[in-house]
Amino acid sequence: MNRRNAFLPFMIVTVAGSPAIAGDVATFQFIPLASSANDMSPDGRFIVGGRDIDGNFIPDGAYLWDRVTDTVLDITAGGIATGVDNAVSVSADGTIVIGNIPDPTGVGSSVMGMWTADDGWVSLGHLPNAGACPSRSSGYEISDDGSTVVGLSWDGCIAVAVKWTESGGMEPLEELAQRRCRASVVSSDGSVIAGFCQGNFTRTPAMWEGDTGSGILLDPTGDSQGEWHGMSDDGTILLGALYTGAIDGYYDAIKWTESGGTEIIANGSLVGGWAGIPQDIDDDGTIVGFDILLGNRRAWIQPDGTGDLQVLKTYAQSLGAVIPANLNLEVAQAISADGRTIIGHGFGTGAWMITFESDCVADFAEPFGALDFFDVQAFLALFAAGDQKADLVDDDEFSFFDVQAFLSAFSSGCP
Repeated sequence: MNRRNAFLPFMIVTVAGSPAIAGDVATFQFIPLASSANDMSPDGRFIVGGRDIDGNFIPDGAYLWDRVTDTVLDITAGGIATGVDNAVSVSADGTIVIGNIPDPTGVGSSVMGMWTADDGWVSLGHLPNAGACPSRSSGYEISDDGSTVVGLSWDGCIAVAVKWTESGGMEPLEELAQRRCRASVVSSDGSVIAGFCQGNFTRTPAMWEGDTGSGILLDPTGDSQGEWHGMSDDGTILLGALYTGAIDGYYDAIKWTESGGTEIIANGSLVGGWAGIPQDIDDDGTIVGFDILLGNRRAWIQPDGTGDLQVLKTYAQSLGAVIPANLNLEVAQAISADGRTIIGHGFGTGAWMITFESDCVADFAEPFGALDFFDVQAFLALFAAGDQKADLVDDDEFSFFDVQAFLSAFSSGCP
């Protein structure tokens, strides 16, 4: 330990100066045994989705993948449930998974369900007057801290946006516009919820306060046509699709902030005449989503949240990713908080993951792509802990040679 710390003063003096710029290298892989990838923890470690067990391209099983241990856990059954056909959301620590399970009362086809390793699947219930329409409740997302689950239940057969908490159970959110609402996404701490209600023409974007359940519409008149599909982890940026009267006559990808209001993302879609559907945003503003037209879908990315939308496949290939030539990346579903991992899927083609790593061995810390004191700090911590990532010369030892390799890469700015 003392031998390693002896290098500290020398290293800090040596690396003082302006950040150097490093590049990215992309890799592509299919997610093992997965037909869909529906959600990912902010750090990119845990991924959940559906499995196609019988080969008909429709999910009929559920999985939880821990990328650190490379363990794919089949959570198709357990607890009161058998035949769970999908997992839709996961908490940040990977201990809680949300899905829709067979209704244990036998009245409806399914209800909102929660999975934990200790209890398996348990029902989160439904509103008192919920009919079988055919479900009695449906879960869509869990907050990163695991405190809040959002989705819909029913008043008879009128959809009601709901939240579920351990202390309060299932509670309705304020009904807006023409009722028939759904809560689709929730912030990390459960304080912001968003989705849609039925407006004067069709779905209209709606958001709710997590604590009180009170809501507002993007357009108080209920004339806006669209919905919210995603949000930043802190809930300050909403992502959605909105009909803006564009020449192509279709929905545009938009983002909203309280200070800036509604803004069309790039040209609104990757392909003119298609609908742009933004799904997720990372901490640096990179947005991922897809275009859709008559069931055809194409994944896209807007790096750093600026400039044109880019075909995700082409973008990843330009950074070295090897992607099958005949594979169309259809839906980009989620991006990790640091922007290093993107997951998605396509009908009949399986679920996939794209990862971005620096091509510089000295690039240890965010912001990735720039070398600064934070990279030094991260390397020192890993070196002191004997972490394999700091074994830069790959000799299973931690010595001056690893420090020398780091300093060389850092001072040269990398390729």
